[in-house]
Amino acid sequence: MVQVSEGSGGQVFLLDPSEVASSATLLMARDGHDETLRRVVGALDPGTRTIDVNLDTSVQRVLFSVSLQCLQEIEIVRPSGAPVAASDPGVTWTAFQAGRQVGVDTPETGLWKVRLAGEGLLFLVVHARASLALDDVCLVRPGGRPGHEGIFRDDAPLVPGTSRLMEIAVSPGILGPTFEMRGSTDQRLGPLTPARPPVGDDEQTYLAEFLVPATPFRVVVTGRDATGKIVQRAQGALFQLSQTR
Repeated sequence: MVQVSEGSGGQVFLLDPSEVASSATLLMARDGHDETLRRVVGALDPGTRTIDVNLDTSVQRVLFSVSLQCLQEIEIVRPSGAPVAASDPGVTWTAFQAGRQVGVDTPETGLWKVRLAGEGLLFLVVHARASLALDDVCLVRPGGRPGHEGIFRDDAPLVPGTSRLMEIAVSPGILGPTFEMRGSTDQRLGPLTPARPPVGDDEQTYLAEFLVPATPFRVVVTGRDATGKIVQRAQGALFQLSQTR
């Protein structure tokens, strides 16, 4: 279940059989929210945990989807410190025994917090409808005959410890972007240092050579918008690894 959802960028919700009939609302709410801001999947030890989510000025709507196996409490806190309530204007709120899906129209910019209490398997994904985007992440390789060299898609298996080349495209409005690899639980696995100029004249497409880590990974980009607010976008699906070339 975890491997399938992480490999595809999908969302897992732990539902009671009595809740299955109403689960279509989860899919409908996701429509149009193409950007992933934060994604954390893994086991939560008993107790509490706070997960930070930065919202920039391009975010028109944000959708928090949280499912926790033994859920005690979920609270989503605005930058002002006020918790989101189901009765707030512009808020959609769908509650399940083991999760919540909360949408907020025209959210405030700044640092939001998701506070969790409970334990067990956690699936947290924050999607947004936003104009600033992580447009594409692709493994590539140089190739072509002399005088006609170029960069081509590379579908060879990812083997830990080998050197590979990645192409990353972002919206021009993401200023000073930095890139890194993160694992399923959002743990940091290492930076991706781009070379510029990358390919052709597109200054928002970056090439980065990297060593494949020992665990599946996704790309996360962090930058600033025109007002200086932090912009963070994450790749939905994990890159899966192979032990053979």
